[in-house]
Amino acid sequence: MTDLGDRYRLEGSIGRGASGEVFRALDLRLDRVVAVKMLHPSVAANDDTRRRFRREATTLAQLRHPNIVQVLDFDEAAPIPYLVQEHCGGGTLVQRTIEAPLAWPEVAELGLAISRGLAHAHANGVTHRDLKPGNVLYGDDGELRVADFGLAEVLRQPAGDDITDDGSRVGSPEYWAPEQAAGLDVTERADMYALGCILYELATGTLPFEGSDRLEVGMRRMHEDPPLPTDFVADLPEEAEDLIMALLIRAPERRPRAEDVVRTLDGGAQTLPGRDRVETTRLPAAAGVAATMVAPPNEEPTPWAGGVGVRTGWLRLSALLIALGVILAGVGIASGTTIGRSGITPDLPLERVSAGAALAVTAGAAMLCLSLLLLALWAVRNRERARGRFGRFCLSIVSIVVAAAASAAVIWTANAAITIGVPTLWRAIS
Repeated sequence: MTDLGDRYRLEGSIGRGASGEVFRALDLRLDRVVAVKMLHPSVAANDDTRRRFRREATTLAQLRHPNIVQVLDFDEAAPIPYLVQEHCGGGTLVQRTIEAPLAWPEVAELGLAISRGLAHAHANGVTHRDLKPGNVLYGDDGELRVADFGLAEVLRQPAGDDITDDGSRVGSPEYWAPEQAAGLDVTERADMYALGCILYELATGTLPFEGSDRLEVGMRRMHEDPPLPTDFVADLPEEAEDLIMALLIRAPERRPRAEDVVRTLDGGAQTLPGRDRVETTRLPAAAGVAATMVAPPNEEPTPWAGGVGVRTGWLRLSALLIALGVILAGVGIASGTTIGRSGITPDLPLERVSAGAALAVTAGAAMLCLSLLLLALWAVRNRERARGRFGRFCLSIVSIVVAAAASAAVIWTANAAITIGVPTLWRAIS
């Protein structure tokens, strides 16, 4: 056992990482169990790192929230600076990810606790930068707490680069945000992407991106969207998938804030800002990588807590055109025009009424062709946006059937217009 400053008696290591080690310790003055985080000597040797460590410790000490691990003490004068935090003996969230997939109500409860801690930290200007299940702890009272706020920033290289000596970025690649993978400065929205990764993992039992090469996994999110959670858990509620995918939007400015997530999971909100907008932002090259961030299209916002996950603009336009086409064709048929497989047969002798009826049928058929084409395009474009495999399967069938019907309608309309002689009909009514 080792005493620190004649106050903290180290009783044993409870965790070790790339930057330091965490010890269970006894506070001899107050007779309580605490956790002491000590930097590795190689990390603590840099004066700039020590200064930033002090700055961050001072900032973190101001964070007082039930879902944030409380900082109790800090000593920068020791040969190796150390940070004293409240002891959380309930383990980490890693165990819950091992047990995943979890039922959505339980995932939502965990997400609510994390997002409450994040909201408090973000409101006080503190970004985590390395949110992952290993940094989410269960306190001695059983409550979930987020730990190590801001320490990823403390451990950046003195020159300000976030690439460590071995070429890897600070943080865990599995939970990187796209801008973090690109080597850019991160904001609190990077924490929200990491929260999305955690909720995805808890709800599905798998990470949004997986592979044997951790760095490659981290880089993929710069130019790829993850598969939908319902690809793994078919009975996941629609609102759950919407929330997770909103957090995993690649453009950081389009992700919801922590307070948005708190209101949503606490039942106070029905929509997330920016859920269905598409923006493409070119990220500058970092470490030889040019990154592109893409968020969903700005076509028509869709409430993310309801519906089936598709946009309905083109669908409504198709329905309107179908209605107009049917009305025109119906008026023409009622006025004395016969239609068949080969085309249109107006009443003879050709008079103004019969010619107008034939033109009405032709115009109605043209509108029906256009509406079917739009409907087919709508089904194709929204197939991947639909929630659940059954929804995507149904839209695939719709796109095939409607495309075939549109092709047949176009052929029939073209043949009818040619055989009946549209110019002749027009002259008859002029």
